[in-house]
Amino acid sequence: MSSVRRLQVFAAEPNAVQLSWGRLGAGELTARAVTGGEVAVEVTIEADGGPGTVVLDGLAPDTDYLLQVGPHSLQAHTPAPPPGRELYRFMTLSDMHLGQDDFGLVRKMRERDVDELHTLRGTRAALAEGRAWGAQHLVLKGDLVDRASEAEYDLLDKVLAEAGLPSEAIPGNHEVKSYREVDHVEAFARIGLTAPDGVRSVDLPGLRLVLVDSTEVGAHGGQIAHALPRLAEAIDGRPALVVLHHHLLPVPVSTHWPPGVPSPMARRFVAAVAEASPAAIIASGHSHRHRAHRHGHVVVTETGSPKDHPGTWTGYVVHEGGIRQVVRRVARPDVIAWTEHTRRAAGGAWGHWSPGTLPQRCFRLDWP
Repeated sequence: MSSVRRLQVFAAEPNAVQLSWGRLGAGELTARAVTGGEVAVEVTIEADGGPGTVVLDGLAPDTDYLLQVGPHSLQAHTPAPPPGRELYRFMTLSDMHLGQDDFGLVRKMRERDVDELHTLRGTRAALAEGRAWGAQHLVLKGDLVDRASEAEYDLLDKVLAEAGLPSEAIPGNHEVKSYREVDHVEAFARIGLTAPDGVRSVDLPGLRLVLVDSTEVGAHGGQIAHALPRLAEAIDGRPALVVLHHHLLPVPVSTHWPPGVPSPMARRFVAAVAEASPAAIIASGHSHRHRAHRHGHVVVTETGSPKDHPGTWTGYVVHEGGIRQVVRRVARPDVIAWTEHTRRAAGGAWGHWSPGTLPQRCFRLDWP
């Protein structure tokens, strides 16, 4: 059996790349980025033989690199940033499911004898890593809690207080399930979050953030008809990030779990955003996977969860002339050990289905 498994460039930014692996030979290893025959960055890592990541920072944008980890190597190219100076950085999280102790639809995966559930560890680690990356704001894209109990909302309150970031949030289907114990509007207010009344706008430097509640009480799938008449006013002709929980389906019915927004309504939604904004990203969660599709000057993106494979958080960097998205894998050892284990869900299909490709995770959108 090979001493390395799935060594890949998981994230690429103008000045950094994140490498990840499922298994690497144990011991002290050197990771370096080489360009033009010269070592640009070099760090020493202590590999434990299992999954892990390393970030090589301080690279030059729009440059080819040879990346080496011990005896293993691969090629990578750092992207160019959007035009103009950087204005703001923020992060998004979705599908944290605080309180949940398992993963999988049929054959449940559970940890044994742990002090913290993987859902809590993954969320805490993602927030700490996002802050270290430079996030100045947090956007939560639904399914923050699992059964919408008082105790789970108390845990969310504690986690957000630890993070110390100004935060926005929308509900997901787990906040409005029929078995919920607490109404999400009251629970959000109690912990300092504002639930959108259908549609809500927040201005960040260089960008309008538009929060859309796509939930329907008691339902798993999404509905967004109420948002269509309000999008033009909410976006107001500005570059925008439009956030909802449910992903937009390319077909009229869901062909995979979980159910999203059927294509007839999804197409109307994308068209309304395109008409209202000169350039926009529509970002969702719910599917726990990573995908991105372009529809003219609108990008529709889905990003995953910090608690199951590959275990991620998403960052956005706003420039004067555009915005870029980066998805990083949560690096904390006791988190990545669990998220690598969960790649075996659905008979191993989850490990291939969820991550998407590097261009689907990391991309830029320029303003016209």
